[in-house]
Amino acid sequence: MTGKSIFGTAIWLALAFAVSAQTTLVFAVNEGVTYRTGGDTARQSYKAMADDIGKLLRAKVRVDMVPEYATLEKDLAAKSYDIAFIHPSHIALAPVKKGTYSLVAVSKAHINYRAQFLSKMTAQPKTPEELGKILGAAGAKPIGSPDTNSITAWLIRATLRDAATASKTKAPELKFTRFQDSIPNMVDYGFVDVAATASESIVRDWTAAGGKVIAISKPVPIKDVIVSNALGRESVDVIRNYFLELSTTAEGQARLERIGLKQGFIGYDQDSFVAIATWLGL
Repeated sequence: MTGKSIFGTAIWLALAFAVSAQTTLVFAVNEGVTYRTGGDTARQSYKAMADDIGKLLRAKVRVDMVPEYATLEKDLAAKSYDIAFIHPSHIALAPVKKGTYSLVAVSKAHINYRAQFLSKMTAQPKTPEELGKILGAAGAKPIGSPDTNSITAWLIRATLRDAATASKTKAPELKFTRFQDSIPNMVDYGFVDVAATASESIVRDWTAAGGKVIAISKPVPIKDVIVSNALGRESVDVIRNYFLELSTTAEGQARLERIGLKQGFIGYDQDSFVAIATWLGL
């Protein structure tokens, strides 16, 4: 890519000299735990982006696929990654809130990620108080949820907490399943009366078959790009501009299609991002 492409201007390249040519930077990638994605081919999907960033910073950039949240959290706390593309916001929030990483971009197509509560119940609560009374009623079953440490589970817990507070009831327990696509089955087979998912396709299929959505959580951005502040402000800005400009060129679009994000990345206010942590209870 040349000219006005995503490789940036000569000024950016000059600033990027702060990163040693002998340095190997680590670009960590996590695509979530509740969708059936990833695999050995996933690394190659991000390699071209890593190579682009390496040329900008005149450093080698290695892609590490990190599917386990516990590993991701531990290594972020240890500042082991220089760049991280993270599906679940609650994992990205901690190091940004702490000040060791900066949020540089979020997926444009995923700024309104929400948990939607599926049910066959006829009740349609219009307020958190009404929702809390329905779900906290005596004898009510647990609420179905994807993996306990998924961003969807965090959204579910925060929504149920707000509803319980508004109704002065106890928040219901959660019953977990591994993947989002198991959520409708939990209701269909009577394991729960209400189960929540953040998959738009699952919600569409559910409602098309006559099911109801009785509540929706607040939205949060997912698929966030954070960069270690140890790289220096200039390098952080170089990487930010790279991601924000990906959708402006044919080469950039090709890279975005490889990772399934055709709409590209946009900026997001970091203070607003960190404020999400308070609502989630982090």
